[in-house]
Amino acid sequence: MITKINKLKNFGIFQNFAWNGLDNFKKKNLIYGWNYSGKTTLSKLFQNLEFKDKDKYFPGSEFDFTTEKDNKSSNYSYNNLEIFPYNVKVFNINYIKRIFTFDEPNSDIQPISFYLGDPSGELDKKIKNLDKRKAQLENIRDNRYQKVIDEFDNYNKANGKFSIKAKEIRENYLDNKLDQNKLNKAVIQQITDNVKNDLSKHILPDTDRDKTKADAIAENTFDTQKEDFSFSENLEILAEEVKNILENTAPKSISFPELDKDKVLFDWVQTGMKLHEEETDCKFCTKTLPENRISDLNSYYSKKLQEIQTAIANTQEKIKSEIGKLKIIFPDKKNLGKSFQSDHQKAIDNYNETVKKYKTQLTVLDNDLKRKTYDYFNNTPVTEIELITFKEDFEEIKKSVKAHNDWLAEFDENKKLALSKILNHYIAEYLQTEDYNKKETTKDQALIIITNINSKTSINKADKLKLETQLRDNVKGQEELNDILEILLHRNDIRIEISNDKFILERSGHPANNLSEGEKSAIAFAYFLTELKSLRNDEPPKLPNTIVFIDDPISSLDSNHIFQVRSLLQHFFNTANEDYLQLFISTHNFEFFSVMYDSGIFNKTQKEVNRPLYFIKRNKLTSSTIEKLPKMFSKHKSEYVGLFHIIKEFNDLETKEDFPHLLILPNALRRFLELYTLMKYPTELEVDKRVSEVFNPNDKPYYGTKLLHWFSHQNQFEKIQQHDDKILQVEDAIKDLMEYIENKDELHWKGLNEVN
Repeated sequence: MITKINKLKNFGIFQNFAWNGLDNFKKKNLIYGWNYSGKTTLSKLFQNLEFKDKDKYFPGSEFDFTTEKDNKSSNYSYNNLEIFPYNVKVFNINYIKRIFTFDEPNSDIQPISFYLGDPSGELDKKIKNLDKRKAQLENIRDNRYQKVIDEFDNYNKANGKFSIKAKEIRENYLDNKLDQNKLNKAVIQQITDNVKNDLSKHILPDTDRDKTKADAIAENTFDTQKEDFSFSENLEILAEEVKNILENTAPKSISFPELDKDKVLFDWVQTGMKLHEEETDCKFCTKTLPENRISDLNSYYSKKLQEIQTAIANTQEKIKSEIGKLKIIFPDKKNLGKSFQSDHQKAIDNYNETVKKYKTQLTVLDNDLKRKTYDYFNNTPVTEIELITFKEDFEEIKKSVKAHNDWLAEFDENKKLALSKILNHYIAEYLQTEDYNKKETTKDQALIIITNINSKTSINKADKLKLETQLRDNVKGQEELNDILEILLHRNDIRIEISNDKFILERSGHPANNLSEGEKSAIAFAYFLTELKSLRNDEPPKLPNTIVFIDDPISSLDSNHIFQVRSLLQHFFNTANEDYLQLFISTHNFEFFSVMYDSGIFNKTQKEVNRPLYFIKRNKLTSSTIEKLPKMFSKHKSEYVGLFHIIKEFNDLETKEDFPHLLILPNALRRFLELYTLMKYPTELEVDKRVSEVFNPNDKPYYGTKLLHWFSHQNQFEKIQQHDDKILQVEDAIKDLMEYIENKDELHWKGLNEVN
């Protein structure tokens, strides 16, 4: 059953309704609301469910509701009404109009009519006509539509069109690279099912077609190539070493200007010193060496100088080694797939350009070291260099090689995908040429027609038995309709009779014309109850899965009919097994509301969460909401007493801004005044005329009618929104009326207060 309406958006007067914690609907629900509040609009929501048509009423609206079955909740919305699991039957003004559409052509609603038996041989004639029609339909089926199906079936039969096309593709398009097991009529049928819904999507441009075909029949002749070629770049480290060497200086305790000025002599003497250790004569000129000459030279060529020389030599060797690392043998582009060769060669060319720049910087460092050998004793200026890196070059080389390797690793899969793609192309192209989709649509239509023909030609004894059973049920339905009508109308002059296979309405034995609105309501309601009873008596019964919504069944009936309608509803719904899924009854008539609440159908409880009573309230001109019915209404037997207590409760409050029923006060006051003056002065005069008769000009309520006219039923909510000062006047009008009754109608005041 439906437990709550989560959302109603742009659904008539329900512009933006949300459930917002309202107690869940019960199995049996009684809804009260004044005219124009939205009761019938709510019943139209249930009619959208009944016909599973989201746009039947208020197209473009949105609604969402929750159902519960076996303690499991489910949600349904306007977008999935077709899967709504319950039957719905709605009685409202639209149902009444639908019943009386006898002469409306092409109506999607059936008027009151039933097929009858065969008292005059009509049924026998119908059966013979059906047999004749059956022969005609079979002829049409076999000689027209079955031929369409047979022609279409030629695609997939043995040695049919698909077999021929498979052979053509194998031999002429794919160079016999596929055997029959991989491309036959079954495979083409499978491909057809995949591509037929969008043929143009699978048909390739000529260039893509040729490349895809090449990939599909390609053979693998490549090997996996090495991807990583990076090395440790030491340019920055070498630059730092060279800088330290250039900034380093050797101490010079003794001066030898000749050696300072001549590097060749400087190197020659330094080398010769090792030959003259412990010697007194020069081995070159044989002359005696000056005293302390070797000692002085040792001081000149200090240990620090030798360290600098060693550092220079070592760093020069490192530079030479760094240059050697740059000679890398990359994979030849011919060893890569054709589609990767261009990117690979470009990456190598970029690497070689970077090598030139890198070597240039190394040469700068080597030249700085050479400059240092000309002056060990002073700080040598450092030449700035550009730090070059191969990171991006190696990434691009790796990227091109990896792309080749990935392609190679996925060669079989890519070939498979290419084969699928080219086959999709060939089949889509073929289907387009064949106009296959149109032929299939024609075939499907033929199948549907044949199915319909077969259904229509299934006339047999079971059908005749069904018609005979229907005769008995319909006659019984006629009797039940007339019984209900007599109860509702208090007379039996209007009856439903059977003529020409239909129910017809008669008044005193003649066709009934000019039915009153009340008579139409009574007939429609009788028909509605008879429909519900037929659902109860179906085999299997359908009523247990049916939600029933009855909106104001007495709207066009006078007050004398309230108890008849109550009796009919009580008899139908107040059953021991409650064999219906859910019941909603809505009304604007408080007396009918009260007698229905006392009917025994609805659960009477003081516990708020279990009260099955709801109130539709119009908040403003274009907006209504659903709330729990205020207890003031359900605790009193009459609308008059309930209205009195709402007004009095407001009048007794110190702070009135938070009164929960503030927006309905003008209508409540107007209605109460109508009933009060009508009780005091029973007449058909308008309320303002009765006010002038009941009150004296000195009585304050005498002047309240103008204000109440301001809050007429159709515009009161708009007025509230536009004129807050009128609300203050309503407060004064209530105070004046309460004081009047309390002081000048004391017995009445006492009686109203004693009814709790």
